[in-house]
Amino acid sequence: MSGTIVKDPILLLLVDEESTAATSNAKGHLFENFMANVMHHLGYQKPSTNSLNVTSEGVELDISLNHSMNRSRAIAECKAYSSNINVGLLTAFYGRLAALRLREPAVEGYFFALPRMTSAAAEQARSIQESDPGFRSFTASEIWDLLNERDLISPVGAELVSDHALVVHESGFHTAALKIDPHTRTATHVIVKSINNGVSPLVVDLLGQHAYAQGLPVLTTDLAGGPPREDMAPSPPLVIEVNGSHSDFEYQLPASPRYFVGRRDALRDLIALVDARGGPFVLNAQSGWGKSSLALKLASQTQGVATVIDTRTASSGSFVPAAIRKAAETAQQAGLVTLAEDASWATTAGALRSIQNSDWLPSSHLLIIFDQFENIFTDPLLTQEFRDVALWNSDVREHITFGFAWKTDYVDWIENHPYRLRDQIRNASTIFHLSPFGSREVGTLLKRLETTVQISLSKELRQRLREYSQGLPWLLKKLSGHVIREFKGGKTQEQLIGEALNIQDLFDSDLRALDPQERDALGYVARYAPVRATEVTEKYSAGLVQSLLNQRLIVQVGEKLDTYWDTFRDYLNTGRVPIEDSYILRLSPNSVARLVSELLAHDGSLATSDIAEAWDTSENVVWNYTRELRQLGLAPPEIGQVSLISEVAAATDPEAEIKTRVATALRRHRAYSEFTELAERGHGKVTAAALADRLRRAFPAVEGTDHTWTTYARTFLAWLEYVGLARNANNGYELAPEGSVGVGSLTSKPSSFAKKTGVFPTVSPGPAIELLRQSVSGRISAPPNRKKHLAQLISLKAVSLSKDGNYIVVDGLVSDGEVVPETLLKLLQEKPGGARAIELLQSNTSVGIKDVAEIFESAYNAAWTHSTKEVVGKAFFAWSRAAGLTTKRGARRPKQRKQ
Repeated sequence: MSGTIVKDPILLLLVDEESTAATSNAKGHLFENFMANVMHHLGYQKPSTNSLNVTSEGVELDISLNHSMNRSRAIAECKAYSSNINVGLLTAFYGRLAALRLREPAVEGYFFALPRMTSAAAEQARSIQESDPGFRSFTASEIWDLLNERDLISPVGAELVSDHALVVHESGFHTAALKIDPHTRTATHVIVKSINNGVSPLVVDLLGQHAYAQGLPVLTTDLAGGPPREDMAPSPPLVIEVNGSHSDFEYQLPASPRYFVGRRDALRDLIALVDARGGPFVLNAQSGWGKSSLALKLASQTQGVATVIDTRTASSGSFVPAAIRKAAETAQQAGLVTLAEDASWATTAGALRSIQNSDWLPSSHLLIIFDQFENIFTDPLLTQEFRDVALWNSDVREHITFGFAWKTDYVDWIENHPYRLRDQIRNASTIFHLSPFGSREVGTLLKRLETTVQISLSKELRQRLREYSQGLPWLLKKLSGHVIREFKGGKTQEQLIGEALNIQDLFDSDLRALDPQERDALGYVARYAPVRATEVTEKYSAGLVQSLLNQRLIVQVGEKLDTYWDTFRDYLNTGRVPIEDSYILRLSPNSVARLVSELLAHDGSLATSDIAEAWDTSENVVWNYTRELRQLGLAPPEIGQVSLISEVAAATDPEAEIKTRVATALRRHRAYSEFTELAERGHGKVTAAALADRLRRAFPAVEGTDHTWTTYARTFLAWLEYVGLARNANNGYELAPEGSVGVGSLTSKPSSFAKKTGVFPTVSPGPAIELLRQSVSGRISAPPNRKKHLAQLISLKAVSLSKDGNYIVVDGLVSDGEVVPETLLKLLQEKPGGARAIELLQSNTSVGIKDVAEIFESAYNAAWTHSTKEVVGKAFFAWSRAAGLTTKRGARRPKQRKQ
């Protein structure tokens, strides 16, 4: 027998079957025969099997047996799992044993836990055995010792070996170990031996295919076959750390600690967990919510050594011990630990054992966070390695903490997704769920944006950035980066506000400058990301790939390539942005109808200033109305002009076209999702208060009081009712039946210009005089944006509409391309109030605007506001000067055209 000390050997069941079902069945019966052999050497006859179950976790066997000598009865439960056996399984077995003893007091119990038990389970087993001589527990080490004592196995006796395994095959028992390189302390090859008839080629082949071998060459009989060639060993895994950004708005990378914003509560709780040695933790959030940024910030504030590792380079189980080794050696260089002389980084179990057996300073600590972890879930075997890390760390916490960060909106596999392994990691860990940024965090970044551009952002642009970012850190940074570039390009805030700050538009702008080959290569990376760079360069030229890297559309992660952000990858693969619209509608359909009707009355387009004058209001007010149309996709972004999209302006039925487009827009909006979910959960009825509460939580970056959110909710409900997606129902709203026509109209309001056609004057004469000057043979051709000035001329009876649709200038008003003042003066005197106003001006050149306006107010039997009086008074003063009168503002005759 060898004197080699074997710690925590693992059990390998090698079978040669093609199908999964056949393999599971063969493994189960092989384990059954193995345990019968073990029990035989404990003095028992061949057992009878009560149950045998092979799962993805391992093999479970429940047997009954009798002693060969005294015929005493015993039961045994044998569990060979991929992870350590927990205390719950032990107590469940002992409870079953105690219940059986109520009928058979002398029955004995055996609990086999392979590879070993957790510390809590081991402590419980010792306690039971001290009080109950009829109970015994065995781990893999104790089974190994039993078989070794019976000369059924012999440990691999070579120097520098680790991670011993008991190999069970139908041909018999074998032992195996990993040969360790004295410098790297990693495995170079596998050694396998048998105490009896040697090792068959089939066993060598099956062992080489097993995950235990890690793709390493398998040699037999203590290196009798000679050392393996260097080129036979697989390349060591590449372990790289996550890099942070170099500025506030570099959205392609997570925020480095210097540029980190918010997350105060989560950061405080994470630091407390690490300081208290609270075991593993999980950071969960949707893509772009700041998991990586928080991990980097936590690492920067943790006492001891901390590292954040990018798991996108992981492709095999050897990645895990390699990552642990890198972090442990960094801790050793920092003087926190002296690694054990027999440290081994060949396997995950060996790496964890090496960490546990090393000499740590009393207060030292190592933090390792595995980021981008959703990529691990594509490989169940690799996920299992990390699961073992989490379970181990929940048991051994003193000097090391492991963290795992993955996005919760990663939906790819259904049948192959390792839900059980994922949930075991979560169950062993403390879970931290991240939310989007709130108003305060968004406000901080907006202040930093103002500092960067050295411009004070307008309230409107700040609000747009709040709404469109949805509180998503990466999206706010991308939008801010867009604003910075546009400012550098000379755009104004008003122009930016006029554009839709739409994430799909921003993604499209990323793609717009690419040629077809670059676009194809980018799509290839997105489909297979993270993909090896060599695989991409085999299909596309290195220069083309480098171009995409230079444009930051793809990033290099070790030897692999990926898109700069998960959401961008999703967009490339699906053609849609998986983010719902998030703008806030503030004006009801009835309010917006005023503008829509006005535009339709003027061929779909008007100058903002013209609308403001017609409405007796400011251009800012008009701009607010326009914003709703742009957000709903009914108006393009323009400066100084408001236009309906051509599909609406030219439609045979503009109302139907508008409703179709608004319904489509609202179906994409987060507010509609919240409404439908409330309707389904609330038996169909949704109140404005309930929707307001949901909107407040859905848009954390938008500020507002309770009253404000209720107003927003009512506005959204009004729009949903308008397009037939919702209907009023007993002080609430419910989902409308499919095909509902909706309520109300955006196209039936009378035009303000039409209402003012008979009132004169309402605008200054400059553009109207120019129309007269441009008349040809007494006829006027008025452009669309001069219709209100043409209306003033019609009201003045300076022009009339002929039967053939032409506008005819009154005789004597225009001579040689200039307006005749005397004729214009006569026309002014013929308007209601005109003669009296002119008489007043001629008798008193210092008369006030208000006095003249009140004359017209009385003539039209109206009750005007102060602003309307000012508009009318100023306009008449200007018309009077055009007609040759002198006012207190000075006589101003029409300018003569240059010859």
